[in-house]
Amino acid sequence: MSISPISASMMSMYVASTASSSSAEEKDYEYELIKQELMAMGLTVTGDKDTDKARLETAERIQEMMESQSASNSKQSIPFEDIMNTLNLTVSGDLDEDYDNTIDKLDYEIGMAYTDEEKEYYEALKDQVESEYNSSKQNSISYFSGASQLSSLNRYMLGI
Repeated sequence: MSISPISASMMSMYVASTASSSSAEEKDYEYELIKQELMAMGLTVTGDKDTDKARLETAERIQEMMESQSASNSKQSIPFEDIMNTLNLTVSGDLDEDYDNTIDKLDYEIGMAYTDEEKEYYEALKDQVESEYNSSKQNSISYFSGASQLSSLNRYMLGI
């Protein structure tokens, strides 16, 4: 079976037109994905692929920043970690839990102290833990206030 020159040229035209329509579909498919992701984030679609793509990239960067901040906040540094180590307590990374465990242990040590000096030592440690805990709580309140302001600014910039 031989292929005539006419059918060969028609075949190459068919292949070329299929390839170009295929790449057009890929671009449309990419834009459809962009639109879907924008809508999933609660953002409006402008209808311009380049603008929407830039908005999506910006929104994703903001989301990554907020997730990384959230992850770093969930594993807080414990300001009285050195005291916990002195008392042979394990640091969990949860400020409230570590505070409760440390205060419980210090109350026990204060109750079990043999001398006034030993009792004063544990009371001083307890005062330091309470002071550092309260200071840390005040800082976290300020941080969350700043985070909400950043969130509002991000929403304004993205046009939500």
